[in-house]
Amino acid sequence: MDVLEGIRVIDLTMWAFVPSAGGVLAHWGADVIKVESPRNPDPMRLLGGTLEPGDASWYFKHYSRGKRAVTLDLASDEGRALLYKLVEGADVFLTSYLPDTRKKLGFDLEDIRKVNPDIIYARGSGQGPKGPESGRGGYDGITWWGRGTLAQSTMDVTGVDFPTGMIGHGDGMSGMTLAGGICAAIAKRALTGKTSVVDGSLMGTAIWFNGPAIITAGLGTQPPMVAGAREDRHPTGNIYRTKDDRFISFSMLGDDDRDWVDFCQHMGRPDMATDPKWLTTADRYANAREAVAIFDELFAQKTFVEWKETLVTTRGAWAPIQKPVEIFDDPQTVANGFLRPVEYVTGPVRLPVPPVLFDEEAGDPPPAPDFGQHTDEVLAEIGISSAEIARLRSVGVIL
Repeated sequence: MDVLEGIRVIDLTMWAFVPSAGGVLAHWGADVIKVESPRNPDPMRLLGGTLEPGDASWYFKHYSRGKRAVTLDLASDEGRALLYKLVEGADVFLTSYLPDTRKKLGFDLEDIRKVNPDIIYARGSGQGPKGPESGRGGYDGITWWGRGTLAQSTMDVTGVDFPTGMIGHGDGMSGMTLAGGICAAIAKRALTGKTSVVDGSLMGTAIWFNGPAIITAGLGTQPPMVAGAREDRHPTGNIYRTKDDRFISFSMLGDDDRDWVDFCQHMGRPDMATDPKWLTTADRYANAREAVAIFDELFAQKTFVEWKETLVTTRGAWAPIQKPVEIFDDPQTVANGFLRPVEYVTGPVRLPVPPVLFDEEAGDPPPAPDFGQHTDEVLAEIGISSAEIARLRSVGVIL
């Protein structure tokens, strides 16, 4: 993709949330330079992977796609000087480090703006940039799911089990949101000449994401679509179990009479479409329990695959509740290129693309960099000679 071609981002990030924002920008064509310590690589590289070429963990390959990787010892004066040299020609400075570390190592807002007053300074945090806990770190599992209310809203938290299948939800969505904010700041600077500080947080994104539950909690009510027992909900706004214990979900919002007639026909019960008990929206709500019981019996007669084949021609909105492995062969995934392979020496990895298409195209995921892969290349671009690069390597400023 080339929508951000010509934009340079300096990326001082670790783990998943904020690196994923840089990964999105790189996927969209920005030149994202990932800076890591020569002796302390991004821990995400090693989460099930190694530092061998092409063998970092798939987490890293997903979140840090398309970046160029350099090593700089920011605890040294020479390392900081090289960072500032990179900052001089950059459009965005992106970091996930906590305030104390940013100040200690000399890349807090004031330090970077001294070097480049026009740079967009973007930072991601757990709980936001203000407040008594702004200096505390945060992670997907505790900040997004826990403090951000998603766990309480989506699962029974009386037990001790953590929803491991949901790890990374907050990271990916918060990173995508932060990338969007950075793009807005790029547009603002282009239109007005004014630069911005952009902040994103796991907690803030969780509150936005769970807005319907939070808003209605503040009003002392429940979201109307989920209030009450399942058996009393509208028959075409419900979930049904198939013969093989899979599930089909329906959201025929607005309850169009034509959708109801079509649904009854697909269910093999066209008589229900003209029965006075279910003739109007009010009737269907008033007699929902009986209709849901009928459809429960019908859905139990066919398998998940059989119902997908039966329902594919329906008018209204419905979806199979799929397993992650099934998404690879979903016709919509294939048609839109939502998952695409990236080749590594260890074999191909199929990765999701950012969920925004440009001219109906998502673009192939670029590969993630090996540790320090582009150090010499990037330093040469800012005028550092090969002899000086060799000297910096010999004293440990770079790897």
